[in-house]
Amino acid sequence: MRTEELRRAGIVDPFASATEKSLAKHLDDFETTIRGRGRVERYVKDRRQCLDAYVAHRKARRLKDFDLPGASEFLTSIRATGVAARTVNRYYQALKQFGIWLVKTRRSPFDPFEGIKPLNESADRRHVRRALTPEEAEALLHAARTRPLKEATEARIHAGVTDKERERLTQLGDVRALVYAIALGTGLRAGEIRRLRWCDIDDRRRVVHVPAASSKSRRDQSVPLAEVLLDQLVAAKPRTAKPTDPVIPAGMFPNTLTFHRDREAAGIEREDETSRVIDFHGLRTTFISWLATQGVHPRVAQALARHASIETTMARYTDLALLDVQGTVERLPLPGAAPKAKRRGRPVSQPRSWDRRGERRTGT
Repeated sequence: MRTEELRRAGIVDPFASATEKSLAKHLDDFETTIRGRGRVERYVKDRRQCLDAYVAHRKARRLKDFDLPGASEFLTSIRATGVAARTVNRYYQALKQFGIWLVKTRRSPFDPFEGIKPLNESADRRHVRRALTPEEAEALLHAARTRPLKEATEARIHAGVTDKERERLTQLGDVRALVYAIALGTGLRAGEIRRLRWCDIDDRRRVVHVPAASSKSRRDQSVPLAEVLLDQLVAAKPRTAKPTDPVIPAGMFPNTLTFHRDREAAGIEREDETSRVIDFHGLRTTFISWLATQGVHPRVAQALARHASIETTMARYTDLALLDVQGTVERLPLPGAAPKAKRRGRPVSQPRSWDRRGERRTGT
């Protein structure tokens, strides 16, 4: 009787061949699978790193060494090091993904990690971001634009700055300010802005396209552009630029250190009194929080943020400190409340527009 017939008859274990394979081979196959799904290399390496950590900790040699008690003990040991719940959940997600993959590829009759639960990240957030106020955003753009030339001039007070160097430093400042303006006006992530090309800017439809290769979700997406931001992009485009040229020239994208130097020059504290922080990704938090100050429907905010879950948009990226919570309560039509005249004018928290140089527009 052939092997396949024996398997159908239940005489031969259909998972025997998988059991005979080395653990390294299974892990390599898993890595190949998720890479083939179009995941970015950083994601693939992180998943493999998490699984390799389990193998090293449990001294695993075969698939049978992947089990629920072992996973629970492994995750507990990571938690004991004092890391955040979100970090522990990275390892949890890698194990769960690997377990489901084992079943789908018929390497195991069951998910060896079925039953483990993730930690509650909302109860253990270590890195809470806040949004910038409109005034802080304007100060950041001004600092980014002027700091390169200002610092060079101060450092060379006697020798001075040549015209060529002045032009280069001015361009560098303009590019950095443009990066921050794009983040504030679209909510694009740093990697998405870094990979932005001129062909991704549709000035006719006033949208910026985010190709699947750049998007975190690995799907083609688009974000509408405010007219003032589109004007800045059009003004920044070199006459000789090719459609596939990057919007942000190579070597000019502000790194983490540059951002924080610009922040300091703008007089913005890194942490507030409640230990909430400002970093580059906080510009995305600012974009989404500003949407909330304008009374944007949560579903619209979710679409503009390009989040899969509205909970992510509302809970993680909306800074309640910018919202007029007290004023909202005061406007409730409660019994006995005296009618109040409607206030005119722009709300204090409403973001102002910038002109092409990043200065505040008047009359808007």
